[in-house]
Amino acid sequence: MLHVVIGGRDVLLRPSQIKEIVRPVALTTVPMGPDHLLGLANIHGQIVCIIDVGKVSTMPSPSAHENSRTRLLILRHPVMHVGIRVDEVKRIQKVDASKVTQSMATASAGSIVQLELEGHHYELLDCSRLLHKSSY
Repeated sequence: MLHVVIGGRDVLLRPSQIKEIVRPVALTTVPMGPDHLLGLANIHGQIVCIIDVGKVSTMPSPSAHENSRTRLLILRHPVMHVGIRVDEVKRIQKVDASKVTQSMATASAGSIVQLELEGHHYELLDCSRLLHKSSY
């Protein structure tokens, strides 16, 4: 799992749901766009919608101020070109697949699952559910 920080919280994401990790680029705002849309980014010539994960889930929003650790995670999706901003990419965290499966099975239909690993609290963000719930 990819360990990132979003809004001060430790979050895990499945690497299979991430297409690419890039440094922040200038975002073009969309007048009268939805609240969750931070803006549009040109990533390798492809226009990507960057969304605020805090507006489409129960998680806090990432810091409004970018720094040297801020990154954009470009997500895998069969139809959309979409990404999220994170405050920091920490590391790859080894997680027993059975723990993830068990946590997902007991979770509601939301995109966030609480997970305890080695005495540390994480939130598991399911990007496929996150994108399914948002209003594109």
